[in-house]
Amino acid sequence: MSVAEFPPRSTEADPRDRHTAQQRFRLSLTLEQCLYIALILVALLTHFWGLGVRAYHHDETHHAFFSWKLYQGEGYVHDPLLHGPFLYFANAFIYMLFGDNNTTARVSVALFGTLLVGLPYLIRRELGRGTALAAALYLTVSPAILYVGRFIRHDTFAVTFELLGFIGIVRYVSTQQKRWLYLLAVALGLMSVTMESFFLYVAIVFPLLIALFLWYAWKPSLLIAGVTGVIFAALIFVLPGAPERSGDKVLRTSGSYVCPSPSNLFPPDNPMRFTPGPVLGLPPLPTADNDYGVCVRNQPDNSFPAYFVKLGQFFGHPAILLALAVLVLGLGAAFAPIWLLKDASGLTPWQRAKELQNPIVEVFTSLGRDRRLWVALGIFFAIYALFFTAFLTNPVGILSGMFGSVLYWMAQHDVQRGGQPGYYYTMLLSVYEPLAISWGLIGTVMVLVGGALMVLRRRAAATAQGVARGIDWSVALPAMLVWWSLATWFIYSWAGEKMPWLTMHVVMPMALLAAWALVKTVTWSFAVASDAVADMRAHRAQRRSALLIYLAVVAALAIFTVIIMGAATSNSATTFALPIAVFPLLALLLGVMATVLYGLMRGFREALGALALGMVLVLGSYTLRSSYQLNYLWGDTPREMMIFVQTSPDVARVMSRLEQASVRRTGGMGMPIWYDNETIWGWYTRRFTTKAQQSPALAAAPGPEVQAVLMLQENLDTNPQNRDKLNGFVIQRLPLRWWFPEDQYRLPSEWRTAQVNEGSPLLMRLMRFQFDNTTTSQLWQFLIYRNPPGILGSTDFVIAVRPDLAQEIGLGTGAKQ
Repeated sequence: MSVAEFPPRSTEADPRDRHTAQQRFRLSLTLEQCLYIALILVALLTHFWGLGVRAYHHDETHHAFFSWKLYQGEGYVHDPLLHGPFLYFANAFIYMLFGDNNTTARVSVALFGTLLVGLPYLIRRELGRGTALAAALYLTVSPAILYVGRFIRHDTFAVTFELLGFIGIVRYVSTQQKRWLYLLAVALGLMSVTMESFFLYVAIVFPLLIALFLWYAWKPSLLIAGVTGVIFAALIFVLPGAPERSGDKVLRTSGSYVCPSPSNLFPPDNPMRFTPGPVLGLPPLPTADNDYGVCVRNQPDNSFPAYFVKLGQFFGHPAILLALAVLVLGLGAAFAPIWLLKDASGLTPWQRAKELQNPIVEVFTSLGRDRRLWVALGIFFAIYALFFTAFLTNPVGILSGMFGSVLYWMAQHDVQRGGQPGYYYTMLLSVYEPLAISWGLIGTVMVLVGGALMVLRRRAAATAQGVARGIDWSVALPAMLVWWSLATWFIYSWAGEKMPWLTMHVVMPMALLAAWALVKTVTWSFAVASDAVADMRAHRAQRRSALLIYLAVVAALAIFTVIIMGAATSNSATTFALPIAVFPLLALLLGVMATVLYGLMRGFREALGALALGMVLVLGSYTLRSSYQLNYLWGDTPREMMIFVQTSPDVARVMSRLEQASVRRTGGMGMPIWYDNETIWGWYTRRFTTKAQQSPALAAAPGPEVQAVLMLQENLDTNPQNRDKLNGFVIQRLPLRWWFPEDQYRLPSEWRTAQVNEGSPLLMRLMRFQFDNTTTSQLWQFLIYRNPPGILGSTDFVIAVRPDLAQEIGLGTGAKQ
């Protein structure tokens, strides 16, 4: 008789216990995840530290104020001048949760700046874990990204959505999971309702995707699409004529441009006076006149007929009609044969492409599954429509979101607000982001030089072994980052309006590329084959010691240079017999010698890695210092090139003291004040319940109840009667907005031959006489200590207060002008 023996109950694995163990395993954090969490916590600290201390920039007051009006229930109407609606709804939501003040108005952008730091984690598989972590670290400390990330503008939202869109593309191509396609749709939708940089992003990223599709589907269509694009761009940007101008004003046959309105749908024809364009002799586009751009940017009264008339003036232009015809015919000729043209076997180019089982083709094929492409388009247009119509309260916004934005900013391209030179972003990157720009350029060279050989090797291997499954992201992703970085750099440098906050759009893809190049260089340099060294532990110890010594030498050379240059360029420095530029060059030469010596001792492959880490040590230290100075030391004082026409801290101080005085006197914000047509007062006076806006020329003297009057200095100067009407007030003049001495980096047209003296632009002197001691000294003093090479410019305001209030609010008022 046999007895079946069963294992004891205690030895059986309970499925519930297994599930619990798996949960515990999933919830455990890896070292990599802990590092990301640490970076996010650091980003939270750096973004929120002293967030409300810095005075509000002129643009910030607009964004904060219109968010406040939306929060107060006054509604929202899209206006491209102030960019898209996302910021205003996000800020209104923050106000609802935490109230409105100088800190909370910046909370939403600080949160998104923090989120940006963690996003590389989502593409760590394709980008490389080390590369993604290095990119996240750089996004944490980048001076430009951190500065704009503490600045209530649209750019941080836009750049976050740009990276999310890129992640959506990469992850969808990698996995073909529809959730990543929907993430892309959400990112594009939010990008479109945030800022007009959406159109530049689409112009940069989507031609690359379309080119990939056409290359694998039917190569002749790539040429057709390329020619179509060139002709389309020429018809819009090259072939139209140029208007005659008087200063900034476009000349017309009969006065100024008249904007169509519901009461005057068809104003009398008033064409521009112009010089005909090349080849076709075309007139200028309507957007050549900024008055038209201002007219078409929106339609606050929701009159669809009036808005269609405005659009008709643009789309009825012969150049636009030709461009649209070329676009339709060209794209039809490029795409239609892919599905219609059949070969002798009865297969279309697309059917032949699918038979190859190429991973790229499979990605494009997957878009047709379970209507996922249509769902993605629906997500995009739902976000677009809801925000631009202010959740269906401003219906014409559905048109102005697309057409008003494009046409208004096309007009601004010719206006060129800011008037910055074409090398503006190159200069800012060199000053603030040398680590990113240097490794970005190295990465570009690595991709361009090595990419072709890598592709050929992999193609040969695929031919020998069959078609490779999947995409080699070690080749594809760096190539995408090179395209994204260079195209962004070019298109933002080409665009007419250049502003310092737009720099972060250029920095972000370059940071990813730079991280890839750095990690690739370091890992290749220090990689050792398993059988190359008998005692790996001893080898690593020797390498660690040699590397630490090398980095200590590099650090010592950098410190020596800073000390000696600080002494040589100080005001008390005596005249040196040799050019002081010799000192950093000598340190650089000694660094090269140390690198060569390291290579002779350890091998030049390791020396390359040591040099890379030495660059990170020196340039990273400079980057950290620049980030600290820009964000926490000179945040509202334009000793920094990134600080553009900044409201002075005196404005915030004066308004804070007026609020405090009002609370003491009235128990609230009931102290009567007046202010003029300067727009920033809308934000700063929003809390006062007894206030009145006055014209630049006061119509009457303030009554005895009015305790303070805020006025532009120019309004006081150009209207002498204002002084009489303010008789009895104590008047103090203070800077309203001030700016960096931009003339120091603007090269005159004849800079190569013009006479050079100490008053010439610093950049011009640097380009002409690199070893001039005065030039070197001024450059060094700015790069290290942010001492501008010229005098800050300013536009001033006056605060006029009753004598007793002048004594009450203290310093900053009381000295009669």
